[in-house]
Amino acid sequence: MNQWLAASPRAQVAHGATACMVSLNDLADRAPRPLADGEVLELGGKRVRYLDTPHVPHAWESGLIFEETTSTLFTGDLFTHLGDVPAVTGASIVPAAIQAEDAFKATALTPRTGATVRKLAALAPRLLAVMHGSSYSGDGSRALEELARYYDAALAAEMRG
Repeated sequence: MNQWLAASPRAQVAHGATACMVSLNDLADRAPRPLADGEVLELGGKRVRYLDTPHVPHAWESGLIFEETTSTLFTGDLFTHLGDVPAVTGASIVPAAIQAEDAFKATALTPRTGATVRKLAALAPRLLAVMHGSSYSGDGSRALEELARYYDAALAAEMRG
C-alpha cells in the first residue's frame, strides 16, 4: 500500500470507517479516506459502491465493493475455492465455497451473517469476482442466497452444539 502511495503522490487509500480506525490510520503513510456504507466513488467511467459487511467474511472491519456499471461484486473470501480452478465459470461456485468454509471455518458466524449476504444478493450482481477461486458469471443473487442459507444452517447447527 505504501509503495503505491509513494509511486502515486495524489493517490489516497479508501476503506470503511472501522478499517481506517483500527488499522489504516496507523499503517498508511497518508491519511486514508473513510467511506460510509453505500458511498459511491466515481472512478473514470466506473462507479464503485463501498458496502460495510462487518464479520462477513472475517473481521469486524470487513467491507466489499460493488462496481455498478458492470454489476460486479468483489466478494473477497466469501466464495473461496480449494485447488486449481478456471479463472471464470458459469457453473455453481457454492459447493466449492462450502467445502472451503467447512475446511477452514474462516467466516464469523453471527445472527447477521445470512442477512448480510442477502443484502449483497439484493444488488443482483452478474459477476462475482472471487479472490481465491473461480469468478462466477451468472445469477449472482441466486449464488449469494444459496450461500446465505448455508450460513444460516451452519449457525443453527453451532447453536445446537
